[in-house]
Amino acid sequence: MKNILISALDEKSGKTVAAYAIASASGKRFGYMKPMGNNVLYRDKKVIDQDAVLFSSITGASPEKICIGMHHSKILHFHKNALNEFMRRYEELSAGKELFIVEGGEFIWKGASIGLDAFSISEAINAEVIFVISGDYYEMLDEVEYIKRLQSNLPVKGVILNRVEEEKAMEIKEDVEKHGIKYLGFLPFIRKLGIMKVSYIADKIFGKVVAGREGMEKEVENIFIAALSASEIKRHPDFGKERQLIITGGDRSDVIAACLNERTSAMVLTNNIIPSAPLLARANEMDIPLISVRADTYTVARMVEGIKPVIMPEEREKLQEIEKAAGNLLMKEIMA
Repeated sequence: MKNILISALDEKSGKTVAAYAIASASGKRFGYMKPMGNNVLYRDKKVIDQDAVLFSSITGASPEKICIGMHHSKILHFHKNALNEFMRRYEELSAGKELFIVEGGEFIWKGASIGLDAFSISEAINAEVIFVISGDYYEMLDEVEYIKRLQSNLPVKGVILNRVEEEKAMEIKEDVEKHGIKYLGFLPFIRKLGIMKVSYIADKIFGKVVAGREGMEKEVENIFIAALSASEIKRHPDFGKERQLIITGGDRSDVIAACLNERTSAMVLTNNIIPSAPLLARANEMDIPLISVRADTYTVARMVEGIKPVIMPEEREKLQEIEKAAGNLLMKEIMA
């Protein structure tokens, strides 16, 4: 059985996308674990990892088994030896598999104090480490240089470039190979992966839906902070984009009315203020969710901007885009 550990030096590198791309392109019976979760999802009064939910739908293993826990203290509360617990689950989930993929934490060192970092896991299961890197040219070169320094202590298989076009990938490939690191292919920028469901955003900000509940499965691609007057907002070049989430104060009736249009996917209303009944009725008619939150507009904007887009099991179009992009990976090198 081939064991691969997907790691990164940047928390938003795209490890989950790379893991699914490798799994789908391999054509092998595969298993998956993400020992330390970081993409929190609240379901049935349980805290689980969103990526674990995705791979649960593919592999059949439960999300609770795929992910040991979200935080060091919680993991140690239930398991005195976290690495032993990982190995127990690994033995179970890898049975009958040809390929096993472990997705590391946000950073290579995440979980080091409890034995769940990339070094500990790769040694425990004899897994080669694939780094996923992204960013601008020099950011990626910084990571390549650092990965080179890790090679003496870590079985580095190579690197996958994420969110780059082919021409840029070929340029960076030369620099990767000059550092003595294997280039394992690239994954292009996939616009659809940045799109989120309104329901997902509402869960992340602990919002209360006060109108437009029928539109909760609409998609969000653009975010607009409506802090100006209604007349100024209408003239703003960023206003009116497709799949737009509007963030504004719940007391801004003029702004709310101006933003209730067919291009608006949803609105987040801040300061725990509910607008008038006519505005609620109009939002219901248009199936535009109005989501009320307690925090102020600035705080909510920061929260929304910090939300990491995910792939939900039912979002088959996203998975198909990744499967198509996986053709740019050098699978013979990855599986060798």
